Amino acid sequence: MRLLFLDFDGVLHPQDPESTGLQHFCWLPFLARLLEPHDDVRIVVHSTWRYDHTDNELRTLLGSLGPRFVGSAPRAPREQAIEMVLGANKGTVVSHLALDDAAKEFSGSTVNLLLVEPHLGLSDVRVQAALSQWLSGRPS
Repeated sequence: MRLLFLDFDGVLHPQDPESTGLQHFCWLPFLARLLEPHDDVRIVVHSTWRYDHTDNELRTLLGSLGPRFVGSAPRAPREQAIEMVLGANKGTVVSHLALDDAAKEFSGSTVNLLLVEPHLGLSDVRVQAALSQWLSGRPS
């Protein structure tokens, strides 16, 4: 199994979507399209939305990707929460990638991080290309 750790704000929509005329989760279709041929990829939400929403609510927010949702990261700083999930699933996770727009949340640990621009998120073709490389198993 491969795990995709997912932030919402700045990744699936701009940090402040209303100010840009966009809606929450407006970039979710990009992710759905990229993940479609990769049945082994599961999603763990590490977004701060996990503090205000239940796992069932997060699953619903993910729309067509809801069936891939396996849970939210524990309450801890993002990097630490991701490391905790990876540690708890050692031996079953063959690869992981964290999508996030907040570099300050990560200190350079073993987390495989794909940083995105908060105003572009998954709409950025460079991010889509890097995600495609990870999904295809090619080094980036």
